[in-house]
Amino acid sequence: MKLIFITVLGFSEGVVVGSGIVALLTLLDIIPRLCQITNTYDYLGRYEHMLISGAFFGALFSLIDISFNFGIVCVILFGCIYGIFIGMLASALAEAVDVIPVMERRLNIQGMVKFIIVVLLIGKMTGSIINWTILK
Repeated sequence: MKLIFITVLGFSEGVVVGSGIVALLTLLDIIPRLCQITNTYDYLGRYEHMLISGAFFGALFSLIDISFNFGIVCVILFGCIYGIFIGMLASALAEAVDVIPVMERRLNIQGMVKFIIVVLLIGKMTGSIINWTILK
């Protein structure tokens, strides 16, 4: 009985957290904004599938004690891809709440939004690589 209760409780918590993430991404139009920034509206469905698949497999592998030995080159490659995606997602979130346009007006750097986004992406990617390779 205790195992069934823990299973139902864990599943319920997962549904609540997942629903909150989906609500946040839906209400702020994060994925469509990401497509607008990168001019990749044709890949909107792929972005959504990758986000859902990544969240599912990330949660699955955090619960199951499985490890993969891909080697340092693959770890760096996966880290770069992960960093780029998270950086793009963070940039889209910042853009959705108008952080970048306000910063553009206040610093008087009109026309430099693409450069700001690239710098944010590179910073996030570099931070992820440093965190995974040096600090671990």
